[in-house]
Amino acid sequence: MRLASVSLALAATASSLSLVTAAPAVAAPAAHSEVSAHASTATMAAWHTQRHEALGPQKGYFSTATWQRPSGVRVMQVKARCWGNDSQLKVDLWFLRRWGGGEKVAKSGKWPCNGKYGIVRISNAGHSTYWATFSLSKKHTVEYWVQYYK
Repeated sequence: MRLASVSLALAATASSLSLVTAAPAVAAPAAHSEVSAHASTATMAAWHTQRHEALGPQKGYFSTATWQRPSGVRVMQVKARCWGNDSQLKVDLWFLRRWGGGEKVAKSGKWPCNGKYGIVRISNAGHSTYWATFSLSKKHTVEYWVQYYK
């Protein structure tokens, strides 16, 4: 009787061992697909800030310094805000044409100076040199971000 119970216990242990060793072989492809999904998430496109600056209190029409579009970037934006609730901020995103073609406004936007930022975005950026201009009717500080999506 004791011999039968020992052989039964050995058979049960052997079958559970085969199940344990078989389970990772089946689960390995699923674990691999999770890892590859996380790896592709790390290379997903995201917004990157190229420049963040606050321009002191100014009134009228003023401009930023120029910046270069990174290679391969097609979507660019300027986020800007001001405070005061007594005027509007007008933002123009400019680019310099190639071969002496001059400059042109790519996109323009206008919003109130209430502390919330507005966005001026272009989705097919192809030129290399860009800058932004701001227009205010009253003296305010302007904070802006130059960002690209890649």
